[in-house]
Amino acid sequence: MPLQWPELWPLILADAEIKTTWPTDSEDPPEVLRTVHLTADPGPASLPASFSDRTVRITVEIPEPEVQRWHAWAGTKLPAQTAQVLTATRFGGRPDEWFVLERAIPQAEWVSVIDMRVPMALWPPE
Repeated sequence: MPLQWPELWPLILADAEIKTTWPTDSEDPPEVLRTVHLTADPGPASLPASFSDRTVRITVEIPEPEVQRWHAWAGTKLPAQTAQVLTATRFGGRPDEWFVLERAIPQAEWVSVIDMRVPMALWPPE
């Protein structure tokens, strides 16, 4: 999971969870704002252009039944037109590599956190 603003990492670490809220100035529908978006592809090149400034990658391990493929989730949670617009404008043309989780991710489910600029492990503590 790429992190948009590296300066948020200390806040996530202090909270010991990845919250399911997005910035309040987002134009995305409320359903999207209550989710954590995940990708299975660990490479930074897999990120869509709008995510290209992500420099912190958080790897998590989530029970499989809780994670939904983005397309399946969007088909049941979003109006068709909204899902089509999001698919066309995000995900780097690869929406089938994205997943949705409708809850926060506690620290117990984190595997690793890496600052991809360096690269350097930020978590777990040594």
